[in-house]
Amino acid sequence: MKFSIIGGGAWGSTLAQVLMDNGHKVMIYEKNLTNRTKLKSGYHPFFKNELPKGYHVVSSFEEAMNYSDYIVLAVPSRFIIDIINSLKKIDVSKKVFINVSKGFILPKMKTVSQSFNEYLNEKYKAFISLSGPSHAEEVIERKMTCLVCSSKNKKEVDIVSSAFTNNYLNISKSSDIIGCEVGGATKNAIAVTSGIITSLGFGENARAALITLGLKEIKRISSFFKGKETTTYGLTGIGDLIVTALSMNSRNFKAGLNIGKGNSRIQIETEEKQTIEGFDIIFAINELTIKEQIKSPLINKTYELIYGKLSLEDFKKTIFHNIK
Repeated sequence: MKFSIIGGGAWGSTLAQVLMDNGHKVMIYEKNLTNRTKLKSGYHPFFKNELPKGYHVVSSFEEAMNYSDYIVLAVPSRFIIDIINSLKKIDVSKKVFINVSKGFILPKMKTVSQSFNEYLNEKYKAFISLSGPSHAEEVIERKMTCLVCSSKNKKEVDIVSSAFTNNYLNISKSSDIIGCEVGGATKNAIAVTSGIITSLGFGENARAALITLGLKEIKRISSFFKGKETTTYGLTGIGDLIVTALSMNSRNFKAGLNIGKGNSRIQIETEEKQTIEGFDIIFAINELTIKEQIKSPLINKTYELIYGKLSLEDFKKTIFHNIK
């Protein structure tokens, strides 16, 4: 099979290796010149790993779209609308979109699949979410990882899950794409909070409580989107939450650590030179939960801290108060 990967960042380039390990042909579309140069030299743009030979790297979105009917969307969620707008000019009737980004699309607070449905009127062949507890740092080293391939299109789920499955990547299947998307996005908010409380000196007891209580907030938000409760307790819910909220490989956890040290959101994103999905998600969920009266005290309190409405001292005193 042939795959076009839109976005040659940490995860997109790692998934390129997965697909090539499985004997597929790959073209990577990457706008960033530095990343593109590293990829063309045969190396991963963020890790020191040499990639399998044979993939193509291009700066033309149209060229990448014409290369294959299987399109892997590996860009931060804040850029998805730009991708959708570019797709409006292209015949997508035969395209299968495989989304691996985790976030909500603002200002309408939609999941990525909902946004594709709305703006492209479901004129494409299928839309798939590929998600789960997966740090690119481990997948690039071919360490065992389990993901979930979800879509309403069972036939394409079978095809795509088979294409990605190998001895170090196991793919489960699900029809609850909304539940998978909401879990994968919302856990980033809890991961930021986990980093903050760790930086502030809270211990393992508090982090265990945070994950448990945070999972309740994910379940409430997923329920609002009509996601299934069983999905929240699966790989794209609690599984993704654990790996993101407790690991130094998590950009969101590390961003939380820096917030806890007194650094600002803008300063952190500037220094990281990467998108911190959790910041956008905290903003989006705070607005949604207040508007729809969804109980999410952890995320709401973290929003108040990150966006300058609460001091670190007051956050530390109140983050676990009145939460059940």
